[in-house]
Amino acid sequence: MAEWLLRATEGFLSTPDGNSIYMWGFGQSPGPTLVVTQGETVTVTLANDLPEPVSIRFPGQEGAEAQGPGGWEPSAPQYEGSRLVSLVQAAPPGGSMVYRFVAAAPGTYLYESGTEPHKQVPMGLHGALVVRPADWDSVSSRTAYGAGTGTEFDREYLLLTAEIDPELHLAVQRGQAYDAGAFKPRYWTLNGRCSPDTMSPDGAAHLPWQPYGAMIMAEPGERVLLRYVGAGVDGHPLHPHGNHARVVARDGRLLRNGAADLSHLRFTVLLGAGQTYDALFRWTGLGYTPENPIPTLVPNLRNLKTGEPQWTMWSGSPYLGYKGDLPKGLTSYNEVGEYHFMLHSHEEPQITNWGEFPGGLMTMIAIFPPGTLMPEMGRLS
Repeated sequence: MAEWLLRATEGFLSTPDGNSIYMWGFGQSPGPTLVVTQGETVTVTLANDLPEPVSIRFPGQEGAEAQGPGGWEPSAPQYEGSRLVSLVQAAPPGGSMVYRFVAAAPGTYLYESGTEPHKQVPMGLHGALVVRPADWDSVSSRTAYGAGTGTEFDREYLLLTAEIDPELHLAVQRGQAYDAGAFKPRYWTLNGRCSPDTMSPDGAAHLPWQPYGAMIMAEPGERVLLRYVGAGVDGHPLHPHGNHARVVARDGRLLRNGAADLSHLRFTVLLGAGQTYDALFRWTGLGYTPENPIPTLVPNLRNLKTGEPQWTMWSGSPYLGYKGDLPKGLTSYNEVGEYHFMLHSHEEPQITNWGEFPGGLMTMIAIFPPGTLMPEMGRLS
């Protein structure tokens, strides 16, 4: 049995342009990633510290129940007369509600508030659920969907997208009305952060409400599982540079019809509201081999693009593990000469922070020299 306590509360999200956004969340933004095993009974207790009813629904989990006054009952829409007030049973202000379900199928899922979702979900009441296959073993059987499914991986990363309309958050903070039809995002987040904060490590001290980073790190040839979760209301065309990714599952369901493998390579994944995708990414590089690690020619220093802060994530050399000379006055963020290339949204406004580029739905993929990346990187606990 897996048991979780989630507390719906308020906090403030920091953005790289110095703004501070009033948020709701399950103790953080986004909520804690719930990692369970197929076949487990999952029990989630919701404690509500917010001034209005809050609930949690678990899309993709059949047979979910809530503990009502008379005991356990199926999670179901709640009405006041003919008016729908919540998609599932809610916890009143200052109260609690307990939910349970059996994690019957492996995959990547979303959880979110089912009460006034047009407001509460954009306010931050959402998170991700990862169900491991029944034969999961962190050493001998690291797969997304079980042995024989072609979903073996060496490292995994979760990327949860959301949007922020500061007008909505300000209205909620002040207790004012807000027209959901006027929703207009100004910030876009990966794992609760806007770029370049997406590249800060997990648990960064300057982001106490946003504990999850979104930096992807791997070594050449490793199989990297990217778990995409669309927690917002917009669609996001996400694209990793360096290689196509093989989409192996959607909405927690393996892309297979009997013996037919329906997985496919995609340049861009259009992640819709409430959707999840599992994709396998692998980097080898043009011409790269362990004996000849030269994926590209060295660019002329005059062609080296650097940002206004005068820093770069280019090692100065195409050789993995070697850091070449950089122009004077530049600061390198490379640790051991690793390569960096982007993973970002292809919708340009989504890679800004209130119009300032770069920002928003953007992070980096870092390819480290073989044998230099710590084994614990890219492991969801």
